[in-house]
Amino acid sequence: MKTAALKPSLSTALGALAIGASVPVSAADWEINPRIEAGVVYDDNYRLTRPGTETDVTGPMADVAFELRALMPTSEFSLTPRVRATYFPDASDLDAVDYFTTLYWVHNGQRVTSRLRGDISQQDIVTAEQPDAHGGGDLGDPDFGDSGRTLVDNRRLLAELRPSFDFDLSEKRLLTLEGGYTDVRFDDQVAGSQVDFSVANVAGGLTTRLSPVNSLTVRLRGTRYDIDTRDVSNGYGAELQWDKRTSEDTRVYVRVGGQQVETFFGDKENAWLVGAGTNWILGRNELFLDAARNVGPSSSGFIVTRDQLRLRWTRAVTPRLNLLASLRGTHDEDFENIPFFEFAERSYASGELGVQWRWQEEFSLRAAYDYTWQEFEDATESSKSSGFMISMIYQPLQRRR
Repeated sequence: MKTAALKPSLSTALGALAIGASVPVSAADWEINPRIEAGVVYDDNYRLTRPGTETDVTGPMADVAFELRALMPTSEFSLTPRVRATYFPDASDLDAVDYFTTLYWVHNGQRVTSRLRGDISQQDIVTAEQPDAHGGGDLGDPDFGDSGRTLVDNRRLLAELRPSFDFDLSEKRLLTLEGGYTDVRFDDQVAGSQVDFSVANVAGGLTTRLSPVNSLTVRLRGTRYDIDTRDVSNGYGAELQWDKRTSEDTRVYVRVGGQQVETFFGDKENAWLVGAGTNWILGRNELFLDAARNVGPSSSGFIVTRDQLRLRWTRAVTPRLNLLASLRGTHDEDFENIPFFEFAERSYASGELGVQWRWQEEFSLRAAYDYTWQEFEDATESSKSSGFMISMIYQPLQRRR
């Protein structure tokens, strides 16, 4: 495995995350929120390879997270380390231990609201490059970068920092400033499959409050793409977004915009960017639905255009029994059309159906079936897998965030 030192940019991100974890909270109301899950997992094509080359796995899994959270009169801080491990007796080369840490901090001043979110993860590429159906980022901000190629043993390290600031200019005007930095590194780089890259972006917007629940934002954005196998390129764009937020924890947004990105040879190409989605709670139902089109780097080493649909639905049949359903679908296309370096278009879908029964206040039983499908343009056949997991979860009820 490659043991080269991390680039300064990644070291900076890790250092900033550590500094954020030391935010002074002497007068805080502290709480520790654990979540411990243990069970058995089965998958009939764990690496999602073509028909005839499948590897099925069965074995125990454990997923443990401890959120350390502090509530203050005007601020909130949380730090959540998490470990997920799988053990497969008949396929020990696929055993994995994945590590995650999430930092969140928000401060509400009289006229300024500041936020900071940081994420660090180290994962086996089977889970990193084949995202599941029930994750994927916040509303209007989907995850990006996976290539779907998992034929070799490898691990991915991801570090991300995202600060933002909201300034109240008046009762109807709000100035927003956002930044972000993401760095992705692999133990071993594999051309066309796992290539190191980083993304830095900054955005500024002016929001007009049309009513107590409706707002309109005009935003300018600049992005820097640094893919290890090519020169650095930049992108510039603008977007218009309408948001609706209600007191019933419901949000709806619609976004349209465009971005101009420098290509491999220094030319400039334009892309339309759109998004629409909702997150609402109505009676016994909670729905998350998001559809978006974005441009960004992939661990395949290319800048791609991605169309993505995410759906999560929870139905409370009784106060103790929930029905769960989730779906994620993506389609990646080559944005640059580089001669002699052909990108294979990728279509990917993952779905899950399950039930969760909380038989006691702190304990619940979860059973879920998942199905994954993937197809590359240069492949003769698509790949698919089916899996099942049954687990027990310990998670005390928490104060609503």
